[in-house]
Amino acid sequence: MAEDDRDEGETEVNPVDLLKKVEKQAATNKILMIAAMAISGIIISVMATGMTVMFLRISALTEASQIEEEDPLEEQFIALEQQLMLLADFRKSELKKITAYTKQLDKIASDCSLEKAAPYQGFLSTRERDFQKLVTTIKTGTSDLAAMSKGSKKWLDIHNKTLDDLKDLSIERNAKLDKLIKRAK
Repeated sequence: MAEDDRDEGETEVNPVDLLKKVEKQAATNKILMIAAMAISGIIISVMATGMTVMFLRISALTEASQIEEEDPLEEQFIALEQQLMLLADFRKSELKKITAYTKQLDKIASDCSLEKAAPYQGFLSTRERDFQKLVTTIKTGTSDLAAMSKGSKKWLDIHNKTLDDLKDLSIERNAKLDKLIKRAK
């Protein structure tokens, strides 16, 4: 009876055949799983590469936009720096010129100091007194000459006026020289 029950519903399967069939199916599943994992790995690496490239491009675009935003200001800053450098060079050259002029003025001032000019001032003062004597002598001589000849003495008045003007100018120059000499002492 036990055998009869088995015959009716079940056919006897050879365990070796069943084992081969299971191993074959396991090998196929193994190959399919390896293929699925390889495809998944490729898809994941492609996606990772794509995302990396996308992030790099986004950061490059962000940097480019920042550079474009800052670029006009940076150009203006560079232009201002160049102008400042030019102004600094101009200032240096002008300071050198001013220093040279100051040295020349100091030399001229020391050369023209009252102490160094005192001998010349004395000489000029003496010369002015001599000139006044000469004018007085000429005036006296022309008066004597006019007294010797009888005739119009109109020319004598004009001549005396010219000589008096020369003497007055000489007296003024002598007074200025005396003031300079007194200041030098």
